[in-house]
Amino acid sequence: TGLRAALDRNELSLHYQAKVDLASGRICGVEALLRWDSPELGAVAPAEFIPLAEESGLIVPIGRWALRNACAQSVAWQHQGLPALRMAVNLSTRQFCDEDLLADLAGTLASTRMDPSMLELELTEAVVVRDTQRAARVLSEIKKLGVHLAIDDFGTGYSSFAQLKRFPIDILK
Repeated sequence: TGLRAALDRNELSLHYQAKVDLASGRICGVEALLRWDSPELGAVAPAEFIPLAEESGLIVPIGRWALRNACAQSVAWQHQGLPALRMAVNLSTRQFCDEDLLADLAGTLASTRMDPSMLELELTEAVVVRDTQRAARVLSEIKKLGVHLAIDDFGTGYSSFAQLKRFPIDILK
């Protein structure tokens, strides 16, 4: 019940974790990490609320909110004179399966005026191997928008490098 109201009550926030190039020591990107600070429960760990959001379907509007806010923050940083850094945003299984994903993504890029090449969507290995034909089609459409794609937690599932070659993936984590 609290999670349902979290968006409306502005209890969700994004924290940004730097990505560092080990060779140069320079920050090469950031990853947006979702957090929930509930007035009743305090800081709720993502491991506790994200599976609940996924199961209930709330992850779709929460994911839209996170994507929009991460893109807007990236653009705001650039307007403040900071260098452009690729913004990584996690995409849940349910979000990936949502029929409105491509329209939401294109709309977010347009409304925030974010350069698509500066956005990286992170998906888990399980998302792409669940329905490989649909995954290949959706990932190709995302790539046509100019967005980078990353597979997070690679090696924790059952896919292989040979299987991943079928997808337009830029980064394995």
